[in-house]
Amino acid sequence: GAIKPVVTFTPNWGNIIYYDNVTLTCDVPSTVPEESRTYHWYKDKGPIPGDQQRLHITPSRVEDRGDYQCRTIGGDISDPVFLNVTKSRVILQRPPSAIYEGDPLTLRCHHVKDFNAINTKFYKDDQEIQSSESDSTFHIPNITRSQSGLYKCTKQIQRIDHSNVHEHSDVSFISVKGKLKSYIKLYP
Repeated sequence: GAIKPVVTFTPNWGNIIYYDNVTLTCDVPSTVPEESRTYHWYKDKGPIPGDQQRLHITPSRVEDRGDYQCRTIGGDISDPVFLNVTKSRVILQRPPSAIYEGDPLTLRCHHVKDFNAINTKFYKDDQEIQSSESDSTFHIPNITRSQSGLYKCTKQIQRIDHSNVHEHSDVSFISVKGKLKSYIKLYP
């Protein structure tokens, strides 16, 4: 059977704030011949304009939220990948794909443009795990299943032209899946 293409995001976040830019790429196996590489894009199962390998969403709008898929001529369609575009002031960003044991994981506490931000804090299951004046990311180099849980970030932000500071937060449940083991039967 044919190998399905995979939709990837650059930057690799499954959730973004409106007006952020994102590029979707239709990654196809190198075995697909060049002449078959006309791309078709779909959002929520309906065709959308775009016949290139990359689909640029700049700037994003809330209406861009949905499941994206791609395929090449005569090829299989990719699995859907969900892009969430929100009007929140602060969001906890995570990769769009499943997270497996042993993978590195980076979470980002991201805020809306035209705001200054200070004092980013990360929590897991209501326990503070990192606090920083300037660093908006939390990194786990080698995640384990025991690190599954409810992650939260808070950030104090203010409009560039105002003095009021407000704290905003967002949460995301991170479920770490076990690595798939492959078994090879050896016959004597």
